[in-house]
Amino acid sequence: MKSSVLLGSAAALALGFAFTAAQAQVLPGDTVADRAVAGAKAYVEQHKLKDPKTTILLNSLFQQAQPAYNERWEKATGVKVENIPLGYTDIPAKVMAEAVAKTGVYDIFNDFPYTLPDAVGAGTLQVLDPYAAKGKPDFSGIAPGLGGQQYYNGKQYAFILDGDHLILVLRKDLVDNPQVQAEYRAKFNKPLACPETMAEGEQQAAFMQTEKGNTRWGITFEQPLYGAMGYRSVNFSYRHFPAYLGTLPFDKDMKPQVDTPNGVRAIKQFASIVKYMPPDIQGWGTPQIYPFWGSGQAFSAMSFPSLVGFGEKNQASKMAGKHLSCLVPQVEVGGKLVRRIPQAAGTGYMVNKHSKHPELAYYYIQWLTSPTVGDEAVADQKGFWDPFRDSHRGNAKIEEKYGSKQFVDVTLDGTKDVISLLWIQGNYEYFKILDNNLADVMGGNISAEEAAKRITKGWDGVTEDIGRAEQIKAWRSGVEGGIYIDKF
Repeated sequence: MKSSVLLGSAAALALGFAFTAAQAQVLPGDTVADRAVAGAKAYVEQHKLKDPKTTILLNSLFQQAQPAYNERWEKATGVKVENIPLGYTDIPAKVMAEAVAKTGVYDIFNDFPYTLPDAVGAGTLQVLDPYAAKGKPDFSGIAPGLGGQQYYNGKQYAFILDGDHLILVLRKDLVDNPQVQAEYRAKFNKPLACPETMAEGEQQAAFMQTEKGNTRWGITFEQPLYGAMGYRSVNFSYRHFPAYLGTLPFDKDMKPQVDTPNGVRAIKQFASIVKYMPPDIQGWGTPQIYPFWGSGQAFSAMSFPSLVGFGEKNQASKMAGKHLSCLVPQVEVGGKLVRRIPQAAGTGYMVNKHSKHPELAYYYIQWLTSPTVGDEAVADQKGFWDPFRDSHRGNAKIEEKYGSKQFVDVTLDGTKDVISLLWIQGNYEYFKILDNNLADVMGGNISAEEAAKRITKGWDGVTEDIGRAEQIKAWRSGVEGGIYIDKF
């Protein structure tokens, strides 16, 4: 693979992400982390703070891992960091409520990056460019689809520390089974391996689907073997659908591109493979999908990368040593095969505009996400930070965390095809309309064609409610910045 496109200062300028404080004095320190520590110490001294404290509204998934880094920061700077954990589904509402309350009770918001557009629109987030001009963060080795999620309309508002882009995983023990291979090759005239296309992935799912009690390939299945598994519930489908769409969801004027032959094809393909998934899949989230994968009752799963770490390390898992990691398969768009891998979640760190000490909060997140400390976090067995930058390749501790060098290589290979989810205000409203209609198609209530029409109408309504001119501006900025890969 080609090296990931760098997002250092020169590339950032090319993407329109120019820093605004060119004459700011750069902080001392040889590394990004050192400069952040120096900045925090200088800030505390300048403002004569006693018992300084930074408070994080923390995604509860990180409450086991985060304290160790808080303690290190306090030891290095004298600044105490307090976590206030909250479930990820509740954090966006808290962020938006701060736009009205302006309490400043949280200095840092830890949430999915795509909370950012609405939070910026509400005036909740602090622009970070003046601080970055002094701290000089380093975004080298981060692909545009990931690094671009730190910016909105040309200004920096966040740091990321997670490559939560989707991955496809197969049961390696079944792929390596000679009887499975012989039967598959005889039927399809090709070996069973990582599927090149979504269509081939569904073909594999149909082939592997096995009823409880059947004996195949010398194995008696005491439980059913489902051919596939993936997220298909409301609040999750929108994270996967872009891999099936394979192109921009809007044209340059925000006209939806789902009520098109390609859009209808994507809806049908997204829904079709559900028949090879567990029957309750439309009501499942991570708490159900991860243990089910660990039980060995599915041949394939498209999921967040941490599924592999769970399968390898969880004590109840039967999947240790049985993972074959694959890139998300391609789809055919306009006569060409394309691969688009959604950044389906991720974790971002944003500063509350109403914080009493936003600059001090900034230095903590620059330090945490820096190449040195951030790489340690990705390798942390307790954390859910996943690989995303070039420096993670060949890192023995990260490979140990996931139990597989092959996984780390594949997920980093995929970064060149990573795209952001919808990066405009009101994205949750667009997501909800998409998910509800996809659910109706999967439930057999409406056709893909009808869903495409409803999604188009609903999306047009959201665009008009927010303001088409402003939406077009933000949409074009994101496309031109490269976070979706595709251009107009």
